[in-house]
Amino acid sequence: MEKKNVAILSGSLNLSAIDKSKIVKGKDGNQYLNITMMIQDKSQYGNNIWITQSQTQEEREAKTKATSLGNGAVRWLGGDITVAERNEVTNQQQQPAREEADLPF
Repeated sequence: MEKKNVAILSGSLNLSAIDKSKIVKGKDGNQYLNITMMIQDKSQYGNNIWITQSQTQEEREAKTKATSLGNGAVRWLGGDITVAERNEVTNQQQQPAREEADLPF
């Protein structure tokens, strides 16, 4: 049996702390909030994950304080967890069957 590289994290979010203007609408019509989770190897009160609302580059450069949304803990680690790599794809690669619309303008 193949060993899986998995981590189990748990936490809680303070929904009242969310800046509603940062909720974005996805292509699927659903609403999303981008978050950032910082994991430390030391635990305070049983929590070693800090969850914040993601910031724009401008906010980070201006040293704007991140909105804290909650905390959590690493509950289980299995295998060798690595940094996630993002594969850049074009719209054509995502939707190859999509045809150009015949618009009247």
